[in-house]
Amino acid sequence: MNRETRIYSKIFALLSTVFFLLVLGFFGVISFTDVDPTVSETENRKLATKPEFSVSALMAGTYTEDFENYYADTFPLREVFMSLNSKISSALTQFSGKEDNVIINYEKHDSDFVGEGIDVGINKEDKTEKTEEKATEKDFHAEEKDAAFKGSILVSKDRGMEVFSGSDSMTSSYAELVNATASAMPDGVKFYSMVVPTAIEFYGTKEFTKGSHSQEKYIGQAYNKMDSSVTTIDAYKRLAKTADEYIYFRTDHHWTARGAYQAYLEFCDVTKQTPVKLEDLETGKIEGFVGSLYKASNAQVLKDNPDYVEYFKTRVDVEGTVYEDSSMTDGYSFFIVARSVNSSNKYLAFIGGDQPLEKIVTSNKNGKKILVIKESYGNAFVPFICDNYEEVYVVDPRQTNFDLPEFIKTQGIGEVLMINYSFAMANKTFSDALYAMIDN
Repeated sequence: MNRETRIYSKIFALLSTVFFLLVLGFFGVISFTDVDPTVSETENRKLATKPEFSVSALMAGTYTEDFENYYADTFPLREVFMSLNSKISSALTQFSGKEDNVIINYEKHDSDFVGEGIDVGINKEDKTEKTEEKATEKDFHAEEKDAAFKGSILVSKDRGMEVFSGSDSMTSSYAELVNATASAMPDGVKFYSMVVPTAIEFYGTKEFTKGSHSQEKYIGQAYNKMDSSVTTIDAYKRLAKTADEYIYFRTDHHWTARGAYQAYLEFCDVTKQTPVKLEDLETGKIEGFVGSLYKASNAQVLKDNPDYVEYFKTRVDVEGTVYEDSSMTDGYSFFIVARSVNSSNKYLAFIGGDQPLEKIVTSNKNGKKILVIKESYGNAFVPFICDNYEEVYVVDPRQTNFDLPEFIKTQGIGEVLMINYSFAMANKTFSDALYAMIDN
């Protein structure tokens, strides 16, 4: 190596060192001066907080581990780098698999969509079972070549969908839960059960809508195992017939208000009540909703094609109050249907999201009272039944615990509806919580 080459090498090494130190210093300054974020909108989870220093924690090794987790969660421009990495992965993580699908795995966290089914995954049971393909009035299933997999999420064109898989044991355990809840009700209380299918049943590739993935099969199986004291509300056919409408979000795992309205029509038909007409309700839209399926998959196509939340205000006057438990003290008011939502989760427009206990008093004077036991799918459904009852009570077992049968008796409630989406049939958190409420 001649003298000139050595000089250039030294200059390059010096410049590289200076550049590295500048970058390190830049991020160091930001780290000390910026405000640490507490929530990741992209991952839909709480971020680690800065641990308090103590000699004992340092010696035990927990301080350094906690600090490493904290810094990994609050690294400067972390969200920017994650978004960039997602785009690069989407472009590069392609390989010649069946139908040239693109597979991008996403990092899972224990807090992701607790109770909502994203991480339920695919059961191993009934894999070889073959059933005839469902014949619906219309066929909106995606072409196999348009689909890509995102963990337990199927992405087809601009739509994300949870992959469902059922089993006999799943429907048996859920039917046992429904039967136990119905039998615990006070004498004379009418008990209804509704299990709602998800979007993949109507828009997914046929591979994921038959056999062990058929929600029609397993919802029907669960209904067949329920006692005669339970009146089942099967909204499946109405949803299938209206699948060309905006009845499910594309970037979120929930149904829309229009989807919930189809279930409401079936509920009114079975219970022999007159449903309110959509055209009689004040309506509006909350734009720019990018939901749980994008946050779980980071699929750029979902972010680029956001949903909107269409809402329908109640026809009757309503007043809602949230309580922590059956004592119904220290309550606070909430919107049954909100015209705007500050949170990125626009689905909160419906009854304020998942709350422990809600009481809705309407301007109806028919003396009818109903209690709804639900997870988040019930939120979009509740506003519609306000047209038919004087009082509507809503309970999310995951958020509270009290003597449910005694509460129903004390309040003079005559009807109970248990409404969940299909993934909730396998949700142990929900079932354990409800068992605790009826075994008090």
